[in-house]
Amino acid sequence: MNLDIVNDLFNNLKENKFVQNFMKELSNYLEKNSTNNNNLISKYKDEMLIERANILQNYALETKDKGEMYYIYDINTNEKNTYNLCVCKPSKSNEVITKKIEDLPEGASLGSVLRKQGEDFILEKEDTKVIENQINNMIEEKMREQNQYLDSKRIEGHIYEADEKYSGRIWLYDLNNKEGGGIEGIEEIEFPQNLYETAKKGDKFIYQNGEYQKYE
Repeated sequence: MNLDIVNDLFNNLKENKFVQNFMKELSNYLEKNSTNNNNLISKYKDEMLIERANILQNYALETKDKGEMYYIYDINTNEKNTYNLCVCKPSKSNEVITKKIEDLPEGASLGSVLRKQGEDFILEKEDTKVIENQINNMIEEKMREQNQYLDSKRIEGHIYEADEKYSGRIWLYDLNNKEGGGIEGIEEIEFPQNLYETAKKGDKFIYQNGEYQKYE
């Protein structure tokens, strides 16, 4: 995978407010479940974002007889005591609604599912539980997939060339695994700290005995 393409995708995602706040919500989930958010690679963060949107939109469609569905996804940083809500509908997926906490039903908080009743919102407690469970299950499944994916890329005896590094992770190119004429890039998050600190672009490492080692 081309590193420039990955960086462009990551930067485009960072510009989307809805995406930024999902990442905060995801971080909170991982903290509560004793999982470090630094152990998520971009590929699976992006997949989680897409799956989370699908969960909300599919459930909204399944329960459309109950009215249009809204989801509280963040605390508004510009207005005190205000939440950001999204409309769970594909045609309105980028629409952000801001509401004062006092204008929302009692008990409404981050992750709550709401419906409109006249001009007022009502809190759907059971729907909130369903959505929370579905999102949590999705995150757990994606974490398992990520672990399997990374394990499959750490190949005994293969030589990797370092590219960029940031936030404790490093991009490695498997010099022994050329697909379609290119060299596959790996976003590695389990790299020895002593090697990470001195690693420079172009340095080579070998995966041997279950760990990366400097290749001379």
